[in-house]
Amino acid sequence: MFRRSFTAQSASAVALSLVAAVALAAAPDVAAQDAIALAIAPIPTETEQATAKVIQKQGDEWVTLREGAGPFICIADDPGADGFHSACYHESLEPYMARGRELTSQGVTGRENVEMRMAEIEAGTLEMPSYAFLHAIYAGEGWSGDMDAVLRHQAVIYTPFATAEDLGLPTSATRGAWLMGAGTANSHVMITP
Repeated sequence: MFRRSFTAQSASAVALSLVAAVALAAAPDVAAQDAIALAIAPIPTETEQATAKVIQKQGDEWVTLREGAGPFICIADDPGADGFHSACYHESLEPYMARGRELTSQGVTGRENVEMRMAEIEAGTLEMPSYAFLHAIYAGEGWSGDMDAVLRHQAVIYTPFATAEDLGLPTSATRGAWLMGAGTANSHVMITP
């Protein structure tokens, strides 16, 4: 069983803690309304899209483009960065995501950023839900939000501290489901169709 409180009941609630992410290549000068529309595109229902909070990095500051009362937080494209990237996730992941943004602002990026957050989760100083779902969509240059035009779909289910034995999954990349980071605070199931 998992080191933390992951249960069969938690697994069935994965759908309730959907995290949607979209990482795309497009022009970095997308207008605010277009940035919001593209940031919320992967959220499954229009009602949830309409209630998502949307934030964006502008220079060194994080700005709220739209307040939201729903369970999703979306990070719109950074107009100062090359390409296009946005991500939406369930509010239960906000402590983890906010800490990642904080570390990045301090110059801690990449693997070091993830490792620091993993250590904080293991020490009990950073909150991480016992499950969370992320859906990533990758598209080409100039993507307009047409879901039929995406190049690749990938889903990730965060399952902190899960092992291959817990889930009965391989730990190396394969089509279908496999476990990455087995036994760590960053353990997650990668699902590639």
